[in-house]
Amino acid sequence: MRRSGIAIVFIVMVIMAMSLGCTTEKKLSFNVKGQVDKPGTYDLNSYKDRFVTITAKLDGKVTHLPEANYTGVPLRTVLSDAGVKSGATNVTIRASDGYAQTFDLANVTANDNVILINDNDTVRVIARGFAGGMWVEQATELDVS
Repeated sequence: MRRSGIAIVFIVMVIMAMSLGCTTEKKLSFNVKGQVDKPGTYDLNSYKDRFVTITAKLDGKVTHLPEANYTGVPLRTVLSDAGVKSGATNVTIRASDGYAQTFDLANVTANDNVILINDNDTVRVIARGFAGGMWVEQATELDVS
């Protein structure tokens, strides 16, 4: 009887925590640096209220993904929050393995074609209309220059 009472209390506590939103959510962080007013670590989860959904397909030299819907934060939203300094022209996105791709700021701030998404608990760049190699997996850094 004592064990079942403890189990019931535990289950009730878990249900209460979940109903209050007290779940642990993995941080999906990336660093923003370079020519910005607010360099630092940003978390993809903090942008959930500003997510958009775009339809894109990846046509790479090796990898091809069919057209699909992707939901995430526009890169231009993050860059706006970071405060891109006057004179900056590019943003280089680096992955955890050192892979990097550079985008022209004018191209990525004009629309929502480049977004950051949660891809299996890592940050991934979806770049609609760009070459497949521009889709950066496990993105960890945005370097504005």
